[in-house]
Amino acid sequence: MSLLQRMLKGATGGAVGLGALVLGLVCSGVTAVLVTAMGAALLPRLLAPLLGAGMAPPALSAAFASAYPWVWAGPVLVVLVAVFGRGLRYWMAGVVGVASMLLWGSFAVVAMYLSLFVQAAAV
Repeated sequence: MSLLQRMLKGATGGAVGLGALVLGLVCSGVTAVLVTAMGAALLPRLLAPLLGAGMAPPALSAAFASAYPWVWAGPVLVVLVAVFGRGLRYWMAGVVGVASMLLWGSFAVVAMYLSLFVQAAAV
């Protein structure tokens, strides 16, 4: 069996492919929990002084406040890619999970910092 055949076998199943799937599930799952905590508990506390002063929150922070429950689509999408994908499906599921982490994590951090910057500018 050639090296390429071994790599493809590991990518479509086996320990290496399952490791990529687990990585995608862990990345997207932890991101879903943390982003939900940030959107449900932290962001309302950051926006309360702005709203109390009659100021509008930043557009990106308001968008995050309304869209953060969609982060749970990440783990679901990872599972769907792993179940219904073809060929390198476990690797692709891992890539989807890591991409979910990078996109939602960046969105959450920027939304949080924007609300802090607006508060600092108002002082």
